[in-house]
Amino acid sequence: MADLRRYTGAGFVFPVLLLCANTIYLSATLNIRMMFGSEGAVGPRGLPYVACVLMYVALFIVLFQEFRKREPRGEASLKSHIRPAGVVIATAAYIFMFQNLGYAVSTLLYVGALFIIFRFELKRPLLFLFYDILVTAVFYALYAGVFSVRLPTLTGSFI
Repeated sequence: MADLRRYTGAGFVFPVLLLCANTIYLSATLNIRMMFGSEGAVGPRGLPYVACVLMYVALFIVLFQEFRKREPRGEASLKSHIRPAGVVIATAAYIFMFQNLGYAVSTLLYVGALFIIFRFELKRPLLFLFYDILVTAVFYALYAGVFSVRLPTLTGSFI
């Protein structure tokens, strides 16, 4: 019975659900028609593949560690599920906001929400804002600059 509890707890079920979500995400990237950009550069399909592979590796490591545990952990409390639930809610809100508010605003809000969820630099608001803007700018540079992906703006047009 202890072995069954081990595989029905959040430490096992949550990574399995993320594996399923990652597989759905990977299958959605197959609809992207252009694998390579102009002059053979990696196009918009390349980054999702890399992200999926990294996610698979990380999740398999988590599952492997879960299999290696000798004794089952106690029941997870509701408090232990708050951060993962917050990330899921923030990501769903980001997906909804992305088209409506544009890349810059929605990404600033999303990164800020993640920083709040993980309590990153909450006591130093200037650093919080600096890192929020920095992360948003780095991903903008990757998508718009390196991969030439047109991102939506607040006005509804694309950059």
